[in-house]
Amino acid sequence: MKHIIKTCLMAAATLGSACSNWLDVQPYDQISEEQLFSSEEGFQKLLNGIYIELCSTELYGGSLGPEMIEVMGGAYEIGDDAVKWGNYPDLKRYDYASDYWRDRLDATWNKAYSLILNCNKLLEGIDGKESLFTAGHAAIIRGEALALRAMLHFDLLRLFGPVYSQHPEALAIPYYTSRTTTPEPQLPASEVIDKIIVDLTRARAELSGDPVITEGTLMSADPSGSSSFLRYRALRLNYYAVTALEARVQLYAGNRSKALERALEVIRAADKGIFPFVERSAVIGTEDPDRIFSTEVLFALTHNNRNQIFLDYFSPTRTTFVFKMESALINQVIYGGGQTTGGYQDDYRNRVGWSTSGSSRYFYKYADMENTGAIENTMIPMLRLGEMYLIAAEAQSDVLANGTSYVNILRRYRGISTSLESLTQEQLIYEYIRELYGEGQLFYLYKRLYTTIIRSATASQNTLPSSNVFVVPLPDSETDNIQ
Repeated sequence: MKHIIKTCLMAAATLGSACSNWLDVQPYDQISEEQLFSSEEGFQKLLNGIYIELCSTELYGGSLGPEMIEVMGGAYEIGDDAVKWGNYPDLKRYDYASDYWRDRLDATWNKAYSLILNCNKLLEGIDGKESLFTAGHAAIIRGEALALRAMLHFDLLRLFGPVYSQHPEALAIPYYTSRTTTPEPQLPASEVIDKIIVDLTRARAELSGDPVITEGTLMSADPSGSSSFLRYRALRLNYYAVTALEARVQLYAGNRSKALERALEVIRAADKGIFPFVERSAVIGTEDPDRIFSTEVLFALTHNNRNQIFLDYFSPTRTTFVFKMESALINQVIYGGGQTTGGYQDDYRNRVGWSTSGSSRYFYKYADMENTGAIENTMIPMLRLGEMYLIAAEAQSDVLANGTSYVNILRRYRGISTSLESLTQEQLIYEYIRELYGEGQLFYLYKRLYTTIIRSATASQNTLPSSNVFVVPLPDSETDNIQ
């Protein structure tokens, strides 16, 4: 943890240019902490800097988004030729001990904890300085920082922690709630979950005055020319995004009734028009489809060169590896199979998310729109409405009897006219794949359920659950502190 402490302040000071201009952050590596915390603008800059750094390749712009964690989740067909595929065959085999992946996992751990410590820096710095802020703004900043801290700890827990459903008391990760330079001890996974929920509960309370509740997402600049700090709420951890994150956490922890309660709160907000389902005209019958269904996104990062993700991993013009699903799996199972798997070719997620070139199909979710200046062209989805319907289905006391209606509502808004007659865990998993593919959630899904990782239409090619697959060793930087 020592070199995390050293890099913590740099993460706040050296702000990348990857995120959109609406954040209004300029490099300020020469500014002192005293100056930074002498005005509301300084606190806003630090908070915006944390959001910007979430776009990094070590976190959700790569490793915890469409790349490393999705390979672990079986999303892509990975070959064995090292010349073409580099180090990915090792990850496909879950060889976390290779030098390359040990370094990559170490970088993710360090980056996440550096941002956690920046959250703590902000939270400690804001105490007693509320007089610097416009009324209500200090609470919004505090709420978002608490939620960011919880989110980062949760993803570290899901990646490096035990299989929670089997060993909730096993040691997992440290939880940092202060700017301490002293390494914190590993905590049991259940205690980490408790601390995450405490932070999310506090965040929801601080965000009770979030304008998203009364005015919606406000996804445009203030027409009066005033500060956009309280606009673009779908690009921040707003009140409903925090509520959705808690639903995800509670389901992971096995607290189904609380997960259902939180998911339904978000669904009710969507029913009021705050996060409406995408219009058919925005995705079908247009030359410039909204492939991420942006109106439904509860929280997204914003990356003004998001197309680079497509070019780096998914473009059919690549000369080496291309990330794509096995052809038989996508055609016969995910978007085929009818009532057996729930897959239909006319699904919007299939029609605009995938494109055929030659004999292969390529994933286009992160490709540029024609209107490259549109805000939805920058968004990397982190939480979306569809997941809340799936959580609501899964969190029912009897999934088979009560959860089917939630899945059928979601499917209807995906252009599928045929309803599922019942709901099995297998069908639910396929629905998660269709809804969240490429967004860094599939590995965590399989780990939570402790079930087979689906990577092929041929069952023997899928990965059976085991601790070697699901329990990622702690990075060297942390184990050195434990010794």
